[in-house]
Amino acid sequence: MAERLVDDIFDALKEQTVTVPGTGTLDVIVPSPAKSPAAVHEQRRALEARIEALLEAHPLSWVRPRCPAPESGPLQAF
Repeated sequence: MAERLVDDIFDALKEQTVTVPGTGTLDVIVPSPAKSPAAVHEQRRALEARIEALLEAHPLSWVRPRCPAPESGPLQAF
């Protein structure tokens, strides 16, 4: 009985439709801001790659890996 009731509820929900005025506007408004964060992340990745290449090309690049990480604090490095 319970299984039949659940199936009847889901069937009834599938048949219901609601149209909210202005929902078509979302197709125009939402994609534009949604692309913005993706573009920022892409720019950051490209900038990171350029900076990394410049650091690796520097004559003293061998020093950088030996420096302690900033989050480790001054005393934790020793």
